[in-house]
Amino acid sequence: MKRLLIVDDDNINCVLAKHALSGKYDVFTVNSGQGALDFLEEQSVDLILMDIEMPEMSGKEAASKIKECDKWKNIPIIFLTADSNPQTEFECLAWGADDFITKPFVPIVMNTRVSRILEIYDLRKDLEHQLEKRTRQMEKATIKSLTDALTGLNNRDYFEKNLTELIEKGVGGTLFMVDLDNFKTINDTYGHIVGDKTLQHFSEVLKQYAREGDIVCRLAGDEFITFYPELKNKHAAAEKAEGIIKTFSEKMGALGYGGIVSVSIGIMMTDGTQEFKSLYNKADKSLYYVKNNGKNAYHFYEEHNSNEIEQINTLVDLEHVSEMMEKGLTDKKGAYHLAYDEFKNVYDFVSRYAVRKKQPVQIALFTMTVKNEGKNISLEDVMELWEASLISSLRAVDTGTRYSSSQYMVIFLDVDLDNGKNVAKRVIDNFYEANEHLRDEVQVIFDIRTMNPNM
Repeated sequence: MKRLLIVDDDNINCVLAKHALSGKYDVFTVNSGQGALDFLEEQSVDLILMDIEMPEMSGKEAASKIKECDKWKNIPIIFLTADSNPQTEFECLAWGADDFITKPFVPIVMNTRVSRILEIYDLRKDLEHQLEKRTRQMEKATIKSLTDALTGLNNRDYFEKNLTELIEKGVGGTLFMVDLDNFKTINDTYGHIVGDKTLQHFSEVLKQYAREGDIVCRLAGDEFITFYPELKNKHAAAEKAEGIIKTFSEKMGALGYGGIVSVSIGIMMTDGTQEFKSLYNKADKSLYYVKNNGKNAYHFYEEHNSNEIEQINTLVDLEHVSEMMEKGLTDKKGAYHLAYDEFKNVYDFVSRYAVRKKQPVQIALFTMTVKNEGKNISLEDVMELWEASLISSLRAVDTGTRYSSSQYMVIFLDVDLDNGKNVAKRVIDNFYEANEHLRDEVQVIFDIRTMNPNM
């Protein structure tokens, strides 16, 4: 039953109005404007009948306070007054009233007007509810249409729309074009359920490296794309790419699928002046180069070197190499599991040695980083100096090969892990002693693992 509040300083009017309405509604009465406000603090009502002329606080003042309160502003108000002047009716409506009843009132007229106002408000509430429900449905439909169902990431349409908007505002940043290497192998070997899980795991890695406002999307299949607004530092972008590659490798290794699928990333940095299509195509070119030069890497597109990209920034995980070697030795498939053809001869040599000697070998990976490349020395110059220093540092039984533009792999025979670490440290020390001027310019780090093939 609807609840009505009658506000009138005349008790007789309150009694008459309550009598006229009580058969159909729950009716409450108060004798002042302040009394009405106090009542509303404790209880809710569906409609208020308010006298205009009251001492201390008029009906106009009380109505104004009610309409100013978010909790009460939608309660309909009908003014009661003995003044039948059309100007008074106009003023009542201007004060926020929904209707106007003159005194002395006729019960049937009062019931009709109250019923009509309540019906209008119920209809309005229903329409608002339907509109709100429809709005939520449309928002969900829009979100669904712009979301990849499998990964929960946004899709290509969302990416193009939002990146175009950022470009139009002149927002610069860094674009990653990303592809999973050898993903077909996962599907073919373990089935599409594992394949789908792999895509979901990689999506979680991308989210891990995304900030609020970054755009992270799945294009199709095993292709992804991300844009990082205001990321304009090349070193920071490289660290993000390396983090994505390494974290995904570690995640897949922990799940028992290490060494099968890896990540390639093409990178394009923009100051906000390029068009969407240009950014997309240049990042795609860098990704294409990575895919055709070993995979499991990232590369920056450079305008001055757009026709032929000479270097690739490779991130190699020795755990990945270890798993691939062990699987290769066990299956007698050799180096064809590895991405780099130039490593084949070294791999075959280690394979034969390990089988013949029946003992493990140590493999060390050295990574060079030039702090101010191009200013004082290039990475290629560093690698040449490194190779020259390495020749005088290694024993005759050791062997090595350049693994990428910034990495060198060395195989130590007839040593345990601790001795292998000591040799690796000595190699680095010899390099700095021979090239003292590079001590503050070049950082060399290494990782070393024991290879224990099943023999």
